[in-house]
Amino acid sequence: MTSATDGKGANFAGMARNRSARHYLLDPRFQLKWTGYLVVVVLAVMTGLGVLIGRMASRTADTAQIAVQQAENAYNESKTNNILARGSVDLAAPDNPALVEEVNKQLAALDEKSEKNLAEVRQLQIEIGRDRRNLKLLLGGAGIALLLLLTVMGIVITHRIVGPVHKMKRLLRRVGTGRLVVDERLRRGDELEDLFETFLQMAFSLKALQNARVATLDATLKRAQKSGADQEVIDGMLALRAQMMLGLEKRRTTTSLQPPPKA
Repeated sequence: MTSATDGKGANFAGMARNRSARHYLLDPRFQLKWTGYLVVVVLAVMTGLGVLIGRMASRTADTAQIAVQQAENAYNESKTNNILARGSVDLAAPDNPALVEEVNKQLAALDEKSEKNLAEVRQLQIEIGRDRRNLKLLLGGAGIALLLLLTVMGIVITHRIVGPVHKMKRLLRRVGTGRLVVDERLRRGDELEDLFETFLQMAFSLKALQNARVATLDATLKRAQKSGADQEVIDGMLALRAQMMLGLEKRRTTTSLQPPPKA
């Protein structure tokens, strides 16, 4: 029993999602085409910027590598020089241990400083490499997020254009069948308001013209009834009036099908 209920709920949720998708994709060909154009243009710009940023990051990494190599060369050279200096001091002043000790301290300080500089440069290289990887991940994630955002925005924006067009097409088909009452309006935020207002004015003018024709037909019916015209002619005029009234009422009512009152 529970599984059947859960299945019905899942089906209902799936139907709701499908209805929502159809609601926003009223004209999939038009909406997806222009959304695709928007996505392609923005992604092309992002790709160009990504290539430029990638090149700059590569240059920074290459510069860091060169700096590390220079620091290593300087360290090795300093170490070699310190070894030679120690040997020279030992040869020049074998009987002066205080001088040898002082020189060794200074050379040891130089070695420590060179090692510290080399460690700092290597750490900087590691940080640059990490920042480069993070930048690639950031650009990739931002590109995917932007792609999804642009797709949703493109569909929503084009929906604001396609929605009014879809509504006007439906209303035009209805007006084309003779139903001249249009009581629908655009949603807040829809585009093409001027075009829709022009359509409403057209429908209002056709409705006014139809009302005038009905009024003329009513007057003719009254004269025909007074003059004792053939009943077949009067019935034909009544049928014509009923057809004309169908386009002037929201619903088919009995009063709209009744003949005009006799004088």
